[in-house]
Amino acid sequence: MINSLNYILSVIPNTINMTYETQSAIKLALMIVMLVFAIAMIVIVMMQRGTTDNVGVITGATDTFYGKNKAKSNEGRLKKITYAIFVLILVTSVVYFVISLVNVGVVAA
Repeated sequence: MINSLNYILSVIPNTINMTYETQSAIKLALMIVMLVFAIAMIVIVMMQRGTTDNVGVITGATDTFYGKNKAKSNEGRLKKITYAIFVLILVTSVVYFVISLVNVGVVAA
């Protein structure tokens, strides 16, 4: 597994040729996208309510209508959006890492 990952990471930079300016622009754009995703993640997480699952254990009311339909509510949607933004941040950071590994061609002036 690690050998195949090392092979992939060693082949990718040699197959892509770009100038320093292009690499810098792409990296800046990816950083801005990650910043926007991070701010969106903070906002979405702050919009979610805290879980009250432990209170149900104390009162004995664990089988409520709200508990059964939680996935269909706004909280369920916010949770799915949180996971989606997490995946987008992860993919963006991996792309940023791969772009950073690319060998930059020197342009003669």
